[in-house]
Amino acid sequence: MRRGKSPWTLVFLIVVGLILGGFLGDLLAHFFKELAYQQIIGMNNPLTLDLNFIKFSFLLSVKINIGTVVGLILAIYAYYKM
Repeated sequence: MRRGKSPWTLVFLIVVGLILGGFLGDLLAHFFKELAYQQIIGMNNPLTLDLNFIKFSFLLSVKINIGTVVGLILAIYAYYKM
C-alpha cells in the first residue's frame, strides 16, 4: 500500500498557517510598524435572501497582512518537507 501525502493535510496546514500567521502579525504589529499593513478583500454589505419565513445573510471578507503571507509560505514549505 502506497502512503502518499493527503491533500487534506495541505488544506489543514494552510488553514493553521493562515490563522497563526494572522494572529502573530496582529500581535507583532504593535512593535513593528511594517507588520501593521493589511488589506481587506471582500464585500462591504451582506447579500441577503429573505423568504418571509427564513432570512439568509452572506458576507465574505478576507484580511491579509504580512503575517498571514509568511504563515502561508511556511505551511506550504512544511507540507513539502514532510
